[in-house]
Amino acid sequence: MKHLEFKEIYRDLLLSGRKRATVRLQCYVKEGDEVFVHCGGKIVGTARIRKVEEKFLDEIDNDVARDDGFESKEELINSIREIYGNPKKVYVIRFDFKPFKREIDPHEMYYSDIDLLDVAKKALENLKLSRGERKILETFIRTQSIRKTAVRIGGIRKRGIVRRVLRSCLNELRRRGLI
Repeated sequence: MKHLEFKEIYRDLLLSGRKRATVRLQCYVKEGDEVFVHCGGKIVGTARIRKVEEKFLDEIDNDVARDDGFESKEELINSIREIYGNPKKVYVIRFDFKPFKREIDPHEMYYSDIDLLDVAKKALENLKLSRGERKILETFIRTQSIRKTAVRIGGIRKRGIVRRVLRSCLNELRRRGLI
């Protein structure tokens, strides 16, 4: 399942139902998708994507701003510019949010009590890996952090790649009975 990530400051707006949209520079979801919603490093619920619209920045109106948890379009546009600079176009993603009864630690959800350093070391020793996968695992062993590894291999947005490599290795090591 895909993920929508939010800063901690949006937790109360999400949980209260006042935040029903988000504005992003890039969009990887489509109408009908169900996604995990992260806030402050925890998965706090799921959302069904209702609508995705590409808009010019000057097309942002007060309705979009209110759905995104802002008081006015000016406040939202200032926030967009603070985060993204001065983009010409953005994506407005509208969603229906369903909170979980208790938040979930993503590490617990994907890896249980598995030590990811152990996964990386065993994968390097036992699996046939591409050069890129080896680089990611070696960097992960040095940094001991998905986030720091992503930054070193090309930027914070590479976290998904690091996670996919670790999960793939974990699954293969489990299949082989090595973990």
